[in-house]
Amino acid sequence: MAERRIEREDVDAFAAGAALLGAGGGGDVRVGAHLLRHLLAERSLRLVPAADLPPDGIVVHTGAVGSPDVISERLLSPVDLARAAAAVAEQVMGPIRAAAAFEIGGLNALVGAIGAIELGLPFVDGDLMGRAFPKLTQNTLALHGVAPVPLAVASPAGDVVVVPLMGPRAVEPILAGITAGMGGAASVAGYPTTAGDLARLGVRGSVSACLELGRRFLAARSAALPVLVADLGARLHGVGRVEEIVPRHGGTPGTVTVIDSEDGAVVRVDHQEEFLATAVDGVPAACTPDVVAVLDNRSRRPLQVEEVRVGQAVVVCSLPPLHAWPDSARDLVGPTAFGLVGMEDR
Repeated sequence: MAERRIEREDVDAFAAGAALLGAGGGGDVRVGAHLLRHLLAERSLRLVPAADLPPDGIVVHTGAVGSPDVISERLLSPVDLARAAAAVAEQVMGPIRAAAAFEIGGLNALVGAIGAIELGLPFVDGDLMGRAFPKLTQNTLALHGVAPVPLAVASPAGDVVVVPLMGPRAVEPILAGITAGMGGAASVAGYPTTAGDLARLGVRGSVSACLELGRRFLAARSAALPVLVADLGARLHGVGRVEEIVPRHGGTPGTVTVIDSEDGAVVRVDHQEEFLATAVDGVPAACTPDVVAVLDNRSRRPLQVEEVRVGQAVVVCSLPPLHAWPDSARDLVGPTAFGLVGMEDR
């Protein structure tokens, strides 16, 4: 089989696919696309399935954590990603054979590739979520009881905090505390996993799927809406103007209400950090782990949750998840994990 590589000309498709799989969250992909384009100007990145690596070889996952606004203002540092990964390698007392992304949705899809380039390692064709989720532990490894430790967090000031052990419930508050102490955003490395386990438990082929999704999106972006939806393998739930936005409050999801311009149907989109579910005239139509996307109807750009405005013309659609989550994952990534009631039997 021919070796696969990510080239500079692939960045736009990678970013477009990641934006769709971000489901309105996961951070602004444009931040990572700019840096990735620069890093790939005179090189390419080897893309390799976990199954093609030595089964006992260690793979480390890298990403950015914290406030999207802070990440955008501060800009990403590949050096910080490498420092965090090096701290993890020191803890596991062995060389890292490849790098991977925590999630294929949103900014961290590209950050995973940036980390691999800085480390000089192949980039695994896979991730742990098959989309974007707000918590680091909402992933396939966590579902099978794998902890993210040792985990390392690095700041632009040169600080590196290593957490060798912690329980699953402690991950988010500890990570949030460390990130706050580093100014609201940081680079993180964790989930050091053998390639054999990753091939068995991870989301396989998701980088390739993201690239292909992005290519199809860019090719059909200017086409008639039914053509775009069909080319993406998506389901269309409504096209119209945003009538009302109810912000999320704590753990209670917010809503975006869209009135369909053709038949007047009321399309409700539930959200927290990401778009989570949609219903049409009160009938559930799609819900997490499906990927719910809201596009600007003029530019067709996938919108972040915080970008949606009252009066805006939008398209509401959904994509099937890249990973077939089992029923046992409902409390981890299903609607109940986000405080949504009545969406389970859509």
